[in-house]
Amino acid sequence: MELFLIGLGVIMGILTSYTDIKTGFIDDKHVFPIAGIGILYYLYYGIAVKHDLFYAFSGLIGLGVGFLLGYLLYLMGGWASGDVVILMGYSALLPYASSYAKVVPPYAVKYPLHSITLLFNSILAVFPFILFYSLAVLIIEKKTARLKELFMEKWLKPFELAIWVSGAFVVLRIVGDAIPSQFGLLLWLITTLILARLQKAGDAIGLLLLAYGMFKTPEIIYSYLKLAVVFYVFKIFFSLVKVLREEVLTKKVSVDELKEWDILGEWIYEKDNQIYRDRESSFDKLVRAFKTFNLNALRVEYDRLIASPTAEGLTKEDIEKLKALVNEGKLEDEFLVRNAMPFAPALFLGFLISVFYGDLFWLFVLKSSGL
Repeated sequence: MELFLIGLGVIMGILTSYTDIKTGFIDDKHVFPIAGIGILYYLYYGIAVKHDLFYAFSGLIGLGVGFLLGYLLYLMGGWASGDVVILMGYSALLPYASSYAKVVPPYAVKYPLHSITLLFNSILAVFPFILFYSLAVLIIEKKTARLKELFMEKWLKPFELAIWVSGAFVVLRIVGDAIPSQFGLLLWLITTLILARLQKAGDAIGLLLLAYGMFKTPEIIYSYLKLAVVFYVFKIFFSLVKVLREEVLTKKVSVDELKEWDILGEWIYEKDNQIYRDRESSFDKLVRAFKTFNLNALRVEYDRLIASPTAEGLTKEDIEKLKALVNEGKLEDEFLVRNAMPFAPALFLGFLISVFYGDLFWLFVLKSSGL
């Protein structure tokens, strides 16, 4: 039966990749009927065969986890709504790791969290393309300052993050068997967050913990360095995404050049009888909200919304409103418009990798840990 579900995933991948490349849109009928088959299968098998209610609802849980992860990327401005739907579909078909996979994270075996593998595989699968494409754009356009920024901006941050994470692992090792194993991950996560919140003081505490860990186990320094390199690679990846978003996937146009279905790269709204525009990316808003622990940072407060960067794009009515504001002199005649980037093929590739090889991110984790 697993091969049948994989086959359905392949069909879904071919259909969604074709329509995304050709039209830039995802047809729900290529996803939800197939996802529904997966959900029904797990309901039947879990109740009638395994007599396990948790397994029976694993398809629905996978669908939900896929939605949450995809919606997070949607809020960050990296995905359209169709990409979220595709991840949901794959997650409902295979909520657990494939039996054909060679590298399997423990959480995807015990729990229906395979969508994490699907997401990371999809991102890592397109990393080489994003790297070379972004570098080519910067080199061709002779943006040497931006090229240097790609590798040097905040280059110490990954090493700082590795200090927090490694320090938290040392705390976990010190505590040892004093707490139940199921609370170990929670303790590590809380310790990492506390060190991050303390900033410079967290760096000092983390270094002390790391020094103590090195005194007990000298090999821990190699694990730290490997972890720092992995974080630096991810830093470059997100910098590349930023370059793509600002230099390649966004362009400036006049109001007369706006077309129906165009996706704005800014919020335009009215507040206190004044017209405002907010060009801060959703990703930057999310980072600010995380740093300040203030979810209000994700919101744009307004009295009346005129146009926003929704995945559905501009309507004719939106364009007419913007033209009227430009003609009245209330709005500058320059608008940020996003160029769509089809991500369905990357999700399909991530699905195939997760099924027949396994979790690429977990492989990085194992390698960085020296395992």
